[in-house]
Amino acid sequence: MRSFPPILLALALLAGCERAPAPRPAAATERAPPTDAVVPAKEASPAAQPASAPAALSPDVLHGVHDLVREMAQASAACRARGDAPTGNRAVSVHRWTDANGITHYSDRAPPAGTADHRVLEVAGAPPIRIEASGHDVNLPDDLQQRALSDALGVQRVLHDTLRIDTPPGITLRIVFVRDARAYADLVGEPALSASAGVYSPRRRTIYVRTQANDESNFAVLRHEMTHALVHEAIGNLPTPLNEGLAEYFGRFHSGGLGGTIDLGLSRAAIARAAPAGDGSDALVDLLAREGTSFYAVDAAAGATREARYLRAYGLVAFLMRDGEGRTALASLLRTQQGQPCAPIATEAILDATYPGGLLALARGWADSMRDPPVGVRAY
Repeated sequence: MRSFPPILLALALLAGCERAPAPRPAAATERAPPTDAVVPAKEASPAAQPASAPAALSPDVLHGVHDLVREMAQASAACRARGDAPTGNRAVSVHRWTDANGITHYSDRAPPAGTADHRVLEVAGAPPIRIEASGHDVNLPDDLQQRALSDALGVQRVLHDTLRIDTPPGITLRIVFVRDARAYADLVGEPALSASAGVYSPRRRTIYVRTQANDESNFAVLRHEMTHALVHEAIGNLPTPLNEGLAEYFGRFHSGGLGGTIDLGLSRAAIARAAPAGDGSDALVDLLAREGTSFYAVDAAAGATREARYLRAYGLVAFLMRDGEGRTALASLLRTQQGQPCAPIATEAILDATYPGGLLALARGWADSMRDPPVGVRAY
């Protein structure tokens, strides 16, 4: 893997690790056996990319598989990568230069000798948490530093203020934007992920983003993958359906001022089409049982394709986040995993015990909310 010239970005990010599949309550039906195979990538088809507004984004564009399962195993020796030692509130020299291909870079390290247009900027009071970002074969999106920082801090604030998940200090994470499909596949290093729109590698602490048709699509992919990084760094290797559901939810986040908003109306028609039948209980059990390859499978088991699972996972998180009772249940899940990041958590048992009325009431409310998705904006 080649090294990448970084751009300094101050960020407050979070940490994580590996889990085994969680048992479910005795009342639930038999769940599918887990697998340790590499998670297949969601394909990012150019035809599926939006022509105009970000509301039309295809799930194929928004999502890539959030990590490499093999690398997750390697990254989990310490269970949760609590980051590097804090660097303190100090001044930092930021180097700006243009390489031979005309690509602009920002870095806390000096460029190679003979680089054109080299400037040095002094940044006072830089936080001890940062991201290093670069374009492999393409310039970075406009305002990447400000927007990525604002979005990441906004997601961090929601996790802390709403779900009481704290951010560990001293984390450095890389973002690499890549245009060429072959170069992207080589950098990701896993053929099964070569068609994805974005990937977060826990071992490398690197987000790879395949450059999309417009900046709104780029930032939607980046928010999705940054959420995976935040969850991994703060909590551990959360069960796949919840992990993807959180990334879907915050992939729709837009920061503003001291807070941010999530437009619940995005993809409303697609969400309704993915709604489970009946009281939702069988579909919820199936969704929560989906780990690794099972979640990303292309089959239509239990009436849900891979795309439908993404939408159902989003719908579950959106439903839990809508009121205090749901947030309490979700926070209990996250804190339980955070407290034992290397051990499996019993997702269904925790939800059954913490959500009023148990798992059946949760399934009914979730199914109803997907059949008639909410509209409007949720502010944080």
